[in-house]
Amino acid sequence: MDANKYRTAYDKAQAVQHEVWTELCQHLEHAPDAQLLSDYTATLVYTLDKDRREEALRLLRGQLYSRQLRDTGRVESWFTDCGARMGQDIEGFVANARQQYVQAGLAEEQRAEAEAKQKAGRGRFRIRPASAFAPERAAYLVQPYLPRGMVSILGGVSAAGKTSLALDVCARLTRGAAFAPDTPPQPPATVLYLTAENDPNKVLRPRAEASYSMGDEELAALCRVYRPALLVFDPIQSYLGQGVQMNRAEQVRPLLDHLGALAKELDMAVLLISHMSKPGPGVCSALDRLLGSSDFRNAARSILIAGWDPEHPEVRVVAHAKNSLGQPGESQRYRICPQGTVAYDGPCTLTADAIIREAGTPATGNGRPSAALANAIEALEKQLSFVGWVEAGEVYRLCAERDISVSTIRRARVALGLKTLYIGNQPNRKNYWYQPELEEASVVADITNQNQQIQLA
Repeated sequence: MDANKYRTAYDKAQAVQHEVWTELCQHLEHAPDAQLLSDYTATLVYTLDKDRREEALRLLRGQLYSRQLRDTGRVESWFTDCGARMGQDIEGFVANARQQYVQAGLAEEQRAEAEAKQKAGRGRFRIRPASAFAPERAAYLVQPYLPRGMVSILGGVSAAGKTSLALDVCARLTRGAAFAPDTPPQPPATVLYLTAENDPNKVLRPRAEASYSMGDEELAALCRVYRPALLVFDPIQSYLGQGVQMNRAEQVRPLLDHLGALAKELDMAVLLISHMSKPGPGVCSALDRLLGSSDFRNAARSILIAGWDPEHPEVRVVAHAKNSLGQPGESQRYRICPQGTVAYDGPCTLTADAIIREAGTPATGNGRPSAALANAIEALEKQLSFVGWVEAGEVYRLCAERDISVSTIRRARVALGLKTLYIGNQPNRKNYWYQPELEEASVVADITNQNQQIQLA
């Protein structure tokens, strides 16, 4: 076989592997619990090459663990049994597995349809005309940036002063100080500030010290007792709870719904502090740079972005990138004083997109990155866009798929200023790349949190 034929055969084999892997991931994501350890699952796993089989089994264990099923310990015995039966009659095994899969899908559709009819019969839905609802004006804790009874986000690039801004808001609220010269002072209010990145003895003087998650009922009970006007989580990923990945919409959305309901119940503003991925090629907007699932920015009624004035790098700017309740507020220039306080220097017209653009990317002679480097930077940023870190092995696999050289992807890592860390001991040691604005301890905790889902129970 000549080189071209070998290459064609190899490409076809890789395409088949990719299709099977995609089908397996979709199957494990949406299959009923009873179909996870099924003959159909086994046919998909056995179709993969040996290297990917182990990865598939880890993914399967993770699904069992995340659904709190007790079958994680018998994955090996199930897989061995399926292999033995497949060895006796592989064609019959595959045909029977597909038939069972189709029958199970039909049964699940019938069950869901019957359940929907049963719920509809109970009168769960009420139809009311729009005229039956009394219009209400939005109430703000800080107008128009922080609405009461709703979730808001403060995101920003590295060293823009996100925590300083949040603490300045908290200080003004607790003192009853005005936020602008033309606004009247207001009565002092209670603030609950939860932080996992700063030493409370050196950086903060928090009102409470506790390790809660957004969906923690103990936190909800605490809020009902103290009735804070503002609840702050700094940063988001430290308060998602064990086993929750911030890029998984189905895991994040219930937490945000719970938090939104609590905010509405207590008429309090909730502020989530978010890191941002480093700007670069392919960026659509500042909102796209917020880490985690898009459900964060979809659930937030107001989003503020902190960055830098591109014409005056020493000047910081906070811009109102989203306001679902009305017109966004003016962007504000500010600076961090030597004692750590915030001083505002007045409004400006800079947008959120403008203040996150950064210089410093290695360029060619015409001042722009080479096409190969720009392509590598864009590919690497896509992998980092969800959680801000990525395993180096995944990056190198991406290089092979997209014909990006290892030297070019390493140059892209340098261009983005990514940091590296190693977790584990040989031979299972893994290398991770993460964004410079993230704390190493936070990245390690996030990686450990994710890996707990794929460990044996």
